[in-house]
Amino acid sequence: MSSIRETLRNESGSTLVVVCIFALVMLITSLALVELGAQDAALATRDINASQAFYNAEAGVERGMAWITAQGTLPSATVRPFGSTPEAYGGGLSMVAVTPAMAGARTIYKIQSYATLDGRSRAIQAVVTPSAFTDYLYYTNQDVGPASPGYFRTGDVIDGPIHVNDVLAVWGNPEFLSRVQTTSTELLYYNNGVPTFSSALSNPPYDYPVFHEGMQTGVAPFPWLDQSDLNILKGVAGLSLSNVDLVFGRDPGTGPMLGYVSYAKNGTTAWTDVLLSSFNGVIYVGGTCRVWGTVDGQATVVSNAQIQIIDDLIVADSDANGPRPGCDDIIGLVSSAMSVIIDNVPNNSDCVVHAHMMCMNNTSSLVQDYSTGTPRGTLTIYGGLAQDKWGPVGTGYYDIDGNFHVLTGYDRDFHYDWRLRTMLPPGYEYIVFKGSNLDRLTWREITPIDLYQWTG
Repeated sequence: MSSIRETLRNESGSTLVVVCIFALVMLITSLALVELGAQDAALATRDINASQAFYNAEAGVERGMAWITAQGTLPSATVRPFGSTPEAYGGGLSMVAVTPAMAGARTIYKIQSYATLDGRSRAIQAVVTPSAFTDYLYYTNQDVGPASPGYFRTGDVIDGPIHVNDVLAVWGNPEFLSRVQTTSTELLYYNNGVPTFSSALSNPPYDYPVFHEGMQTGVAPFPWLDQSDLNILKGVAGLSLSNVDLVFGRDPGTGPMLGYVSYAKNGTTAWTDVLLSSFNGVIYVGGTCRVWGTVDGQATVVSNAQIQIIDDLIVADSDANGPRPGCDDIIGLVSSAMSVIIDNVPNNSDCVVHAHMMCMNNTSSLVQDYSTGTPRGTLTIYGGLAQDKWGPVGTGYYDIDGNFHVLTGYDRDFHYDWRLRTMLPPGYEYIVFKGSNLDRLTWREITPIDLYQWTG
């Protein structure tokens, strides 16, 4: 019996040891779980702080963009618009710097936004530029021309960006290769002859436009120009004339005078030849101006009446596909009324224009007598067209196979000159950015700084 008691006493001691070890293991495990939980909570908090710092930095970029658009005079040097030192923002600190720089003929702005929140810092850099009328193949202030809305139709391949301060009109299946913007929340569809408005991006079974780079509706209006803008160009003109014919690269019989512009009173031949490089390239004409020729250099023709294109107007460094890569020749046409392709013998078999045209108050069409006569071939434009109202170029009909046939005027073949994003015709920089929004060119994260340690 004593032997049995001794055995039980020994087993009881062993059990106590096992229980103690188990309790210790459980305690260590519990402490480890608590520590892991605390670490997870700390990591989660850091992640939340990092995310919030990122959002604060992103908000700083948006604030910087809003600040730029609100300025009457844009900065010419680096400025910190919300304070020269970090400010309290979003539960932490924030600081924004705006730095202007030149990219060709236009100013770009680098916005650097820094944010710190509870030890976590993030930073974002965006490069923006004021949008301009020259950013579009088509800018139209009002989509009702002399007769009707300007429809983009089946067969059209629109090779450039579009902005309409009105409704975009679609007839059939046009193809848009670049981004399209309209201030309207709806599109106007031809709808087989029963025009209808719709917020949808197609109108089965009749209208199926193709938007390769997207379609934005309800965008902010882009304010149009007025007479004061024409007066600005008049004030900076290096050559001021009245009621003249202008020919670029005139041929006096010995070959074209490339690099020159020649002028004479309308209908006369008493030419005065001026080297384009001898002045700033801005030519102001009081009254009607007739223009044609080959521009070897950079020129802008401004008229307080009509600019009449009476023959091809092209740049010297070009071929059948428009200005060649690297071409530095450029043409601008700015008219108070209209730039118009005249109905004459040279233009009765195609017309080619390498220019950006701005027509401030066009009460007539882009093509003279567009709705009468017989087909005149193709109007080819490499450049851009900004106009108060849609300017028709011709009329036509669709056959039973859906092919379009020109009855009067021209078929159109318009292409955006992408050089206009960085190179502007002379004088354009004074007016094309008027009242515009900002385009964001690039966006990226950059190396952050701890604003609590910032010393300036």
